[in-house]
Amino acid sequence: MPLGAWVRVLDRAILVMPMGDHENEVGTAPPRGRPKLGRQDTERRLSSLAKTQIKLPANAAVTGGPSTCPACASTNVIWGCAEEQTRTREEVHPLVWDDEQWMADSFICRDCQAGWIEPDEPETITWVRPYWKV
Repeated sequence: MPLGAWVRVLDRAILVMPMGDHENEVGTAPPRGRPKLGRQDTERRLSSLAKTQIKLPANAAVTGGPSTCPACASTNVIWGCAEEQTRTREEVHPLVWDDEQWMADSFICRDCQAGWIEPDEPETITWVRPYWKV
């Protein structure tokens, strides 16, 4: 595949930038934004998990996570702060680790090992595969 080749994955064009055999692959995907969740539904779900009543402020903005990987379109994605993600800041690629949010806005694909920061508002997504430093 030539450097900077456009690839079509499930009717989505993504830019793939292969970096060599011993480096991370970096690509971009079209903007999508995170789904907005209702405050009352979120309060119910959080209260159920915490087994105590949770009330969010009236102006709370709640968003959901992505349903697919921007690199391979898999639905097998996890939150960057999930317990099974055990890599440290020093191990995680800087395009996946945010200095302010750490891994709170990051997601990982279990199938292709890509990682990315999922912005709240629609903007181009940059993903890295694998999500750790090679």
